[in-house]
Amino acid sequence: MIKSNLSELTKLIEKKKKVLIVSHYSPDGDALGSSFALYNFLKSINIDSYVYNQDPVPEYLSFLSINDFTNTIDLLPKDLDLVIVLDLNDLERAGKDMMAYIKNEFIQKDKDLIVIDHHENNKIDYGNSFIDTNACSTGVILYRLIKEFNTEISPEIATCLMTTIITDTSSYKNSNSNAESFSSSAGLVELGADLNLINENIFKLGEIKKLKLRNMIYSTLLVDEEAKLGLCVAEHSFYKETKTSKEDSEGIANSLIFYNGIEIGAFIREIDKDEWKISLRTNNFIDLSVFANSFGGGGHKNASGFIYKGKINNLIDEILMKLRNE
Repeated sequence: MIKSNLSELTKLIEKKKKVLIVSHYSPDGDALGSSFALYNFLKSINIDSYVYNQDPVPEYLSFLSINDFTNTIDLLPKDLDLVIVLDLNDLERAGKDMMAYIKNEFIQKDKDLIVIDHHENNKIDYGNSFIDTNACSTGVILYRLIKEFNTEISPEIATCLMTTIITDTSSYKNSNSNAESFSSSAGLVELGADLNLINENIFKLGEIKKLKLRNMIYSTLLVDEEAKLGLCVAEHSFYKETKTSKEDSEGIANSLIFYNGIEIGAFIREIDKDEWKISLRTNNFIDLSVFANSFGGGGHKNASGFIYKGKINNLIDEILMKLRNE
């Protein structure tokens, strides 16, 4: 892995003709906002690009969608000459199929790969990287990169980049809301970022069935005063009964940390039999990236997660035991 500056990445990208853009599965506003911003920018400078994600675009982010988005590797062209990996620190998070594709088609064939990210504990050891863990979003880093090209940034690109900031800072409520998050937001608004469009989609509450799902999830609330933890669980049956999807339970972990006495929010979602996805949020209480890493996961200091295989009661016991010993 070569640590590159933005000027070096600019020169590398300028030489390319067909670029693949990849972000993590279960994509959020930063992953897709960054991907679609980069796609639109490369298109504006006559570089063909294609966006891949293992999962479909969540409904609340559909306003950002582009034509060349796919969940199918077989639909990608054979003559790609660069892959840019956004908002992930481990190729596993691109999904098993894409991880194998990158290894076979890029790493083994010595093709170029670029990593642009703001997560800690990077596990990708190939290609060129620009990682800034102080950035509030990957989109902010991308904004810096795009400005290196000294070309026009369209309102469409600005809207995509603005989405990354609003979603990753939870509208500037999270502790990653630093000076750059505000200065970048100001610049993007001047460039024509459509705040009304973003707010209408990101913060719309949706259908009543979403409310029913969230009521079921909040009914599982466990509060541990010693660990200063608030924890909720969602089983498969919750989604089936309410005819909802995982996107309808976005933000549960983050919502818990705004209550008195809760410093850590945890949301546990069943993804298969005895397999669970855990999302963790805090505001500078502990380093969650270290905590998640102890379970084989990772992320940021204030926003991390991991996958756990085993019984839910064992998982909760392990989380409580480790937090009480922090």
